[in-house]
Amino acid sequence: MEGLNYLLNEGDEIPADGEKKKYFKYKHRKNLGADTAVIFWTKDNREVNEIDILEEPDEQTVSKLIQSVVSGNETVEQFMEEDIFYSCTLSGAAARIAIRDWLEISLKEYRRSIAGWFEDIKIISYNETKYSSLYALSRSAANEKIKNDTTQSRVAAYLWKAAIKGGAPPLWILSAVLKRVCLAGTEEDKRDPFTKERAALIKLVLNRNFNKQTGGFKMKEKLDNENNNPAYLSGRIFSVLEKIQQAALGSELNAGIRDRFFSFASTTPAPAFGRLMKLSQNHLSKLRSDKPGYAVNLDKELQGLCALLPDFPASLTLEEQGQFALGYYHQKHESYAKAMEKKNQLNDNEETENE
Repeated sequence: MEGLNYLLNEGDEIPADGEKKKYFKYKHRKNLGADTAVIFWTKDNREVNEIDILEEPDEQTVSKLIQSVVSGNETVEQFMEEDIFYSCTLSGAAARIAIRDWLEISLKEYRRSIAGWFEDIKIISYNETKYSSLYALSRSAANEKIKNDTTQSRVAAYLWKAAIKGGAPPLWILSAVLKRVCLAGTEEDKRDPFTKERAALIKLVLNRNFNKQTGGFKMKEKLDNENNNPAYLSGRIFSVLEKIQQAALGSELNAGIRDRFFSFASTTPAPAFGRLMKLSQNHLSKLRSDKPGYAVNLDKELQGLCALLPDFPASLTLEEQGQFALGYYHQKHESYAKAMEKKNQLNDNEETENE
């Protein structure tokens, strides 16, 4: 018990950035939720700074870690070869402590696992590479409006294990995050629910549960034009249909097709897209009157994707719903990147002419 108390409580007061106040930073402990904490240490009491990257990742630090692991940095590998990293996940209820998980792994494998973790959660968000913190990922699967919701701590415990030791998070996490994504435009959640954290979590769960024997596709961090999986293509087509509607009616709609049809289309595409295609023709007709050139380009984009998918699937499995969601997300962010590139080119041309 004395050792447990030491690991739970040892730390230092750290000055907050730009403030006179200080906060207490635990040295061997991370809180995964209101009722769950994890303690960690090494056999030789070495520093394990990679833990802090899980909490506050930045692209430069993550890139250095990945490069170090890929290159097999000998100075790092030699002293880590024999040392062991230990981790114990604890939950508390009714004045009792329960051990939820125990991890024991060499420091060499620990570093490799964290590097692989960041590869699997990497996502492109509005034309920038993003790495979300483990805690932001776990929050993205929980309902923030439910008090004492244990979903976040449960998800965080599984993600901790996936980050430290590798392996696949359970598929119920995919179900939980897809539920949050499908709340677009509802009374429960008026904000855009498809955040980069949710996209990264979907990608992680799909890729960690990915089995080459099933013939599936390993999901990438950005649009994959070589992925002709029907579910992924359906998500991309849905994004284009949304763009057509916004171009015709404006983006400030009370309830666009994403709000009304995303859940329907991502579970039973065939009947959903039958209605959506009819709506898109009405939107294109209006757009041809207002912006004929743009209407032609959007129609070509839609027809190009539809040519790759002769028939929409009747229904999608949970894994395929995740692929649909990422197809939608990737297409949306690719459209944004192209729009920004075109805008920048126009600005450059104007500056050249003024000179």
